[in-house]
Amino acid sequence: MNGEALWNRITSCLSSSGEEIQTTTGLWFSASSRDGKLYVDRAIYNSPSSKLSMKRTISKKDFLFVHSYYDRWVKGEMGVRQEVSRKSRNTAYILALIDKFSNE
Repeated sequence: MNGEALWNRITSCLSSSGEEIQTTTGLWFSASSRDGKLYVDRAIYNSPSSKLSMKRTISKKDFLFVHSYYDRWVKGEMGVRQEVSRKSRNTAYILALIDKFSNE
C-alpha cells in the first residue's frame, strides 16, 4: 500500500481515544488520531511502556519519509534503521503503525 493511502487508513481507523501498539523492540505506546493528525504517547495499559515525556504529533511528511524506507527495513537491509532514525525521532512508532495497519 502506498504511503498516502496508508496514512489515510491509519488516521481514519484510529480514534481520538487511541489504541496501544507494540514496537519491534517490545515497547508499548498509545497511538491516536484527531482531525487528520496522528499522535503517540506512553502506553497506559501495557508494559513496558515507551518513555515519551509528552504526547508527540506525527506529521504526514514525517510519516511518508519513514514509509519510504519501510520495504528496505522489512528486508533487513543493514543500516536502514539508523539512517531513518537520524532524520525522524518517531521512527519506531511509525514503523510499528505501518506494520500493524498494512497487515490488517
